[in-house]
Amino acid sequence: MHEFSIACEIFEQVQATALAHGATEVKHVTLQMGRLTHTNPEQLSFCFKALAEGSISENADFIVEMVPPSLECACGYMGPVDEKQIRENSELKSELLVYVAAMECPVCGKQAHMTGGRELIIKSIEIETEKDLAADSK
Repeated sequence: MHEFSIACEIFEQVQATALAHGATEVKHVTLQMGRLTHTNPEQLSFCFKALAEGSISENADFIVEMVPPSLECACGYMGPVDEKQIRENSELKSELLVYVAAMECPVCGKQAHMTGGRELIIKSIEIETEKDLAADSK
């Protein structure tokens, strides 16, 4: 299960960043994950929560924002994959195959280059610090 190794990397980055900023608690972790990463967001969240037990990230909300694939074409088009084409090719079993079949540029009709949909980025980490707690008690 590669989700565990990915969750380990995310957990280490979150902990290091939070501690470097004086965090007493991690409230939210928001991750941007491309739909073509072939990573299960529920399993990733489960693994992160298991790793976070007993740490300042233990009660953190783990939010995954799915990022659709995007295309770039020689004609200058840069944008999302044409969802209409995906629905027309829905008989294909693999999501990856569906997107490969949909790599036609929606502007000129030529073959386009896949540029997005594989990213896995920690978008934000919301923390609480001693200063936050002191300000709240006033």
